Amino acid sequence: MSLNFNLYTNKAFGCMVLLSALACSSSYAYQPLCSNQSHPNYCKTQYKTQVDQINQLYFTSNLVTNAPLRLLQDTQHMWHSRLKQCKNKNCFEQQFNLRAEDLNAYSALNQSLTQHFIKYHHGKIAQPQTYLQIHQLDQNKMKIEGWMYRNPNASLDKLSFAFLAYLNNTDKTKVTNNETTCQYQFNYQKTLLVVTSTNHVAKQNCQRFTGIYRLYD
Repeated sequence: MSLNFNLYTNKAFGCMVLLSALACSSSYAYQPLCSNQSHPNYCKTQYKTQVDQINQLYFTSNLVTNAPLRLLQDTQHMWHSRLKQCKNKNCFEQQFNLRAEDLNAYSALNQSLTQHFIKYHHGKIAQPQTYLQIHQLDQNKMKIEGWMYRNPNASLDKLSFAFLAYLNNTDKTKVTNNETTCQYQFNYQKTLLVVTSTNHVAKQNCQRFTGIYRLYD
């Protein structure tokens, strides 16, 4: 009887420790908006509903998504930096809506067939922020989409430069951006993606998506 009781006690204690560790790690990763002492414009009462929604969606996404948690954290920081650049109500509302869409996608969609890449420069997330996603649509077809984020105070159609390409698995290194017809070489190196321009005629806009990207996995 004493042995069984000790085993039960040890198991219960182990479960409590595990749950505490999980709770601590989740709370550490989750930093709600407007939770510190500073009170930027978006913490005003008029945005309370949107702030609460983003906080809840971000917390839920961390619990249910199968996307890398570091991706959620880094994209949250990236979005937060754009939010802080807003100078008017329209900008704040656009940014809240866009982030809500992204967080819902991370939670609802199966991310196991998507590779996420963020552009880095000298060990830090590059500016302007640039983000690529490579989706495996089926056994032979892939879709690449991406965004280079611009001034968040711009109109909705000018918030980012877009990247869109469809290709098959037989040659996934030669990529043409359908949005601009710019041509690129994609060099996959384990945890890195190196993107270079292969246009015969130099175009300034074709340099936007060139650089070194980090894979989030």
